[in-house]
Amino acid sequence: MLLKKQRTKIIAMGKQFMAAGLVHDGQGNLSIYDSASGYIAITPSAVPYAEREIEDICVVNLQGELIEGRWLPTSEIALHLIFYQQRNDVQAVVHTHAAFATAFSITGQAVLPILLNESAMALGGPVPVAPYGRPGTQELAQLTCDAAKDGNAAIMAHHGLVTVGSSLREAYRATLAVEATAQALFYARGMGGVVQALDDDEVFSLYEMGKNYVPQEVQRALKR
Repeated sequence: MLLKKQRTKIIAMGKQFMAAGLVHDGQGNLSIYDSASGYIAITPSAVPYAEREIEDICVVNLQGELIEGRWLPTSEIALHLIFYQQRNDVQAVVHTHAAFATAFSITGQAVLPILLNESAMALGGPVPVAPYGRPGTQELAQLTCDAAKDGNAAIMAHHGLVTVGSSLREAYRATLAVEATAQALFYARGMGGVVQALDDDEVFSLYEMGKNYVPQEVQRALKR
């Protein structure tokens, strides 16, 4: 079986996304790029997360051609391919319809500001909103990749959120950071307060700190 390790990670991470309320049924999609083979493990189209088995995860090449798998890959495959094709630093792509980030996508605002120190550590700067593009199109993929530039997140107008990283866990961390920020902004505005973004220099410093962040589970493993 090709990319068994990567396919297993996608199954496990999908369950984490469901538990966090970031995805439902078969919405959203995840992928991992394997630079050694040049292949991509990616979620299938229309198979619910709770029912997925390792054989359901597709393997495609950088042109999107199906190499192995019993289903077609996600209809948003172009959104994944473009990051792997145009950015050497990206090894994982995550697309969700996270509720607060998606709500922010319909406000007409150009960027989601950095409001929380933990979000600064994961994101490093405001999250841009990409112009609207129809789902599943090359246009949407290019608009989103252009909006993200060299960052690790972009909100898609009237659609949802895309995050990328050097690993699936890093992309997941960015997803959580964007959603937490959008949620905090929603509640703060509901309270009638004046929302203040973190200072740019502080965001940069926190992001540098975040690069050295070691998850608690890893710390525990190192102590054994």
